[in-house]
Amino acid sequence: MIINNSKGDRVFVSWSGGKDSYLSLLLAKEEGFEIACLLSFIGGEGRSRSHGIKTEILKKQAELLGIPLETEEVTWESYEGGFEEAVSRLKEERGVTGGVFGDINLNEHLDWIEKMCGRCGIKFNLPLWQMEEKKVSELLIDRGGKAMVVAIRRDLVDESWLGKLIDQDFIEYCLDIGISPCGEGGEAHTLVIDGPLFSEPLHCKPGKIERKENRALLEIGSPD
Repeated sequence: MIINNSKGDRVFVSWSGGKDSYLSLLLAKEEGFEIACLLSFIGGEGRSRSHGIKTEILKKQAELLGIPLETEEVTWESYEGGFEEAVSRLKEERGVTGGVFGDINLNEHLDWIEKMCGRCGIKFNLPLWQMEEKKVSELLIDRGGKAMVVAIRRDLVDESWLGKLIDQDFIEYCLDIGISPCGEGGEAHTLVIDGPLFSEPLHCKPGKIERKENRALLEIGSPD
């Protein structure tokens, strides 16, 4: 892991709604950081830029976790500027001194985080950094977290996994076909629907499957 904040510092958690950001939230709390808010970057269509999850579902997650959600609308071209604007706002309004990120082993992601956090004058933490990929998914299961597969690469993962929870069978499936068991390469994305910190499970309605090129996205309806 990479942790350069001090215990008690106020941080935001970069929030996709998926298992990696959720696990990073759990580990950051255990390290003694004060979680000021979750931060999600949203596209013009009202979905998270990272996982394609509707903003209303991210808001419900945050409500059940008891943590405020902050959002920033960006395009891929305006992402860096949007990050700077969001962090500036959070420093002023919420007193944040650092950010928590769910990246695991992609060096280009680490380079970007180092660059942007340095530019914004904040610290950064990556609780999952260089954790064995199998261990990431196993950690979710061991902690009692439940994450539904909501997006896949159709050329790598069978569509039958959409709507199912990450479990040992999924981990073994990924290992058998030679892909990351935690989806670090974008093989699959998840939506966390229950686990520690949740006041109750997130009740949502899986819908139709949207297919575009080699991607398949499970439409998730509004929470009850």
